[in-house]
Amino acid sequence: MLNTNDKQKINSYIDNLVRKTKADIKKSLNTGLTRQQAIDKVINITVNKFTPESKMLLSSVYNMMMEHTLNEPLFLDAKNKAAFYEMNLLKELNEKFNFDIPKNINYEQSSLEIKKLINAGVVVVGVGGAISFMFESWIPIGIGVAGLIAGIMATLLDEDKNIGKGSIDALVDSYLDSVKKSILLWIDSVEKYYYERVSDLKGKLVN
Repeated sequence: MLNTNDKQKINSYIDNLVRKTKADIKKSLNTGLTRQQAIDKVINITVNKFTPESKMLLSSVYNMMMEHTLNEPLFLDAKNKAAFYEMNLLKELNEKFNFDIPKNINYEQSSLEIKKLINAGVVVVGVGGAISFMFESWIPIGIGVAGLIAGIMATLLDEDKNIGKGSIDALVDSYLDSVKKSILLWIDSVEKYYYERVSDLKGKLVN
């Protein structure tokens, strides 16, 4: 499992990403934009920043978990280690989540896709618009990271109608906080899925 040091590194990585995203948003917003134009710009900047970074984050998290796995006594055996590599878990995880950035980002459409996943029992929306995954039942559906990040805005606005009436700075803060929480919940789901797959392999290797 990911240890405390691993989780601190992940949290620091995401915090830094949030700070950079917020700085880019601040530079891009100006008084000539309508509120809707500002929201669209916030979403586009966040999607374009977080989507490629999420793929790198997934790879880093996988490498952390793999290092722990291969240090276990069972995988010190060359044949068992080879069996682990043959699983190609990183490819599995990448296939389960789409990291492409779409040309057009529609947060309302993304919200509809998220609602479909909620009805299918794949995702759960919590307080503040944060979204968590039931990753073990996940099949590639196509919403991916970009759709998730875009859809969080609509989910956030749906949850609290007043949030769309306050300052754009407050909205950005709430939005990026929800994005961070959702990415952390996604990592939790990735970790759970990874260790379930490794547990299945262990069962085969010891029998």
